[in-house]
Amino acid sequence: MALLELKNVSHIYHSPEGETWALKDVNFTVEEREFVSIVGPSGCGKSTILAILAGLLTPSEGDVTIGGKPLTEAKGTTALMPQRDQLFEWRSIMRNVLLGPEIQKNKSPEIVTYAKTLLEKYGLSEFTSKRPSELSGGMRQRAALIRTLVTSPKLLLLDEPFSALDFQTRLQVCDDVSDILRQENKTAILVTHDINEAISMSDKVIVLTERPASVKKLYSIDLDKNLPPLKRREQKSFAVYFRRIWKDLEVHNE
Repeated sequence: MALLELKNVSHIYHSPEGETWALKDVNFTVEEREFVSIVGPSGCGKSTILAILAGLLTPSEGDVTIGGKPLTEAKGTTALMPQRDQLFEWRSIMRNVLLGPEIQKNKSPEIVTYAKTLLEKYGLSEFTSKRPSELSGGMRQRAALIRTLVTSPKLLLLDEPFSALDFQTRLQVCDDVSDILRQENKTAILVTHDINEAISMSDKVIVLTERPASVKKLYSIDLDKNLPPLKRREQKSFAVYFRRIWKDLEVHNE
């Protein structure tokens, strides 16, 4: 059984001007410990899918199951990492990381220990009392990811989390995030406009149509999973995947 399954999922936004279809009959599955990227034209509904999976929106039609249970019965199984790290400057890195358990009123000694373990494991233990402004962009993103991990979600939702970073930092953070998620055996869905990023980080890439979005094509990415994303970009088959996905999207870039 797949960890996540979307069956004929559609979503309509209502406004005084009328209805706008964002999604139309979206179907795909995500297996346990898979890293899946979603790419598509701007405004096609990529982030709408993540909002549905995060429980922020209810689909107008269709079914979403996690671990075989309807999404409404699987609360707390997903965690969203947004475009910006959204670390609070008035809180230390440790207090930022523990924000989720505090909100859930579940800040147990075990979770605090787990947070400390993650911070130490991924090179932030000496910065636990620092403020976010004292960290580099890459370190802030690591802290934001640890904040997401500390609640032990089954599925991580990454909404263009590298878009605010400069190019060099973005490449390094992609490597960092990929390494952390694989070490922690996590399942993740990444929404991105960057085809290189999608291919280099993923086990599978889902290409969406224009709005209302449906799945146009699905690619299983056969690159060496023992290599970090930056090194995967050097493999010969990487360029093949890039050309194919670009061809699927090029009509939107004319």
